[in-house]
Amino acid sequence: MAKPKNISYTQRLGCESLLGCIFESWSPRKRKPSLPEKDHKAKDYLPAKSTTITNPKILARKSTGSSPQSKPRKSSDSARKSVSSASPRPEISKTFSPNGVMGNIIVRPQPTVNSTDVAQTNSRWEGKTVNYRLGPEDLKRMGNEEYSRGRFGEALVFYERAILADPKTPTYWSNKSAALISLGRLLEAYNACEEALRLNPNYERAHQRLASLQLRLGEAEKALCHYNQAGKYTETKHIEQVEDVIKCLRRCDEARRSKQWNLVLKETCFVISYGADSSPRVHALQTEALLHLQRQEEAYDVYQKGTQRFDIDCYIKIFGLSITSYLLMVGAQVYIAAGRFEDALTASRQAARLDPGNEEVNSVATKARAVAEARLSGNLLFNASKFEAACVVYTEGLEQDPTNALLLCNRAASRFKLGMYEKAIEDSTLALNLQPSYRKARRRRADSYAKLGKWQQAIQDYEFLMMETPGDEDTRRALAVANVRFRKQMGGNVRFKGFSSGLVVVNEMGVLG
Repeated sequence: MAKPKNISYTQRLGCESLLGCIFESWSPRKRKPSLPEKDHKAKDYLPAKSTTITNPKILARKSTGSSPQSKPRKSSDSARKSVSSASPRPEISKTFSPNGVMGNIIVRPQPTVNSTDVAQTNSRWEGKTVNYRLGPEDLKRMGNEEYSRGRFGEALVFYERAILADPKTPTYWSNKSAALISLGRLLEAYNACEEALRLNPNYERAHQRLASLQLRLGEAEKALCHYNQAGKYTETKHIEQVEDVIKCLRRCDEARRSKQWNLVLKETCFVISYGADSSPRVHALQTEALLHLQRQEEAYDVYQKGTQRFDIDCYIKIFGLSITSYLLMVGAQVYIAAGRFEDALTASRQAARLDPGNEEVNSVATKARAVAEARLSGNLLFNASKFEAACVVYTEGLEQDPTNALLLCNRAASRFKLGMYEKAIEDSTLALNLQPSYRKARRRRADSYAKLGKWQQAIQDYEFLMMETPGDEDTRRALAVANVRFRKQMGGNVRFKGFSSGLVVVNEMGVLG
């Protein structure tokens, strides 16, 4: 029988400590998640090679220089304190068992993520991805929480995720519509509501939501139909509101046929106040009335506001071919007045394609082609210094559209080059009456006044231009010269201080000092 090998006290203590640490790490008691950093001096205190110890508690204890004979072994609680007092060690990213232990190395367990954390960290902005495996009802609930806090973009993310998980539940589509309405994306909300009703034609909440959308978009007859199917969600005031919009729209159509444009403006304001605040048709009626009242800049702003997201296919689906064609026709007129002739041609062609038998649409298309050709041909002649021929071409374009500010301004430039300063002033004034902020027309009128020696009128236009663009040196010089000429004409002092944006002194010869 082999003689048992004598084991030293140090080796026996190391084995006991190793087993104690292993059992301790597997115990259900709470463990410290942080790990101490390895001490490079600890290798001097390792036991013999026959007993390899990798437990950090032993290393931490032995690094203090204490001998096991001089002091008793520390308890497990004391060992924990010594470990936690050491500097932390980087986490070890390896595969570990469910209880967080790999061998005798303690790995920090991953924190649990609850639904509130998901809503607060991963969905603060629209478009962020929610990758957690949540059910559609949980996603809907989280979306409702975001919606109630006024975070409509975040709510939309959750509703869309719920739809991806379960696209056949109408509630998710209806909630998505509500979020889109709050974000001002009415056409998308319209489609979402229709999808909810396709899945459940008796969904009263979706009927009410779609009715309110149709009222805002000016589709009052359709809104009335859906309000009648909304059950408990329909109130008497909703029906009265829709009926008021229907009456006002009928009066608008009658006033338009009789060309009572001021009445059209009045009735469209009533329609908007009754709830049809996002109706492209109402804004187009306003735009057309403003154009006929020669308020072109206002007309442009109103049309841009009413058709911010112009989608022809979506408009045809919601409003029909005739209304969409009318919107495009009005848009063509707005672009003609603004000098955007290429856009006018595109819009008029689209309108004619949707409603080819409409004489009014075809007339606008003809006018768009005529003014575009006149502007192009006239500019070519003007650049070739053929001012008289250019003037004739611009006049032909104005016969098609007498209130086109761009053609009037271009003809004023041609007449100025021909020395017809009075005629240039007339054209510039007409252009400014249509578009008061038209800088080129104002500059040409000011130069024409200066050529005729009408210094006071010239100074007024130059000063107006300087208020708009204080850094325009050419206008500054022209204003200085006009002031000198005017003072000479009035017999005043020749030297003066010029425009408020800078000091200008002019000598008797009219040269800038």
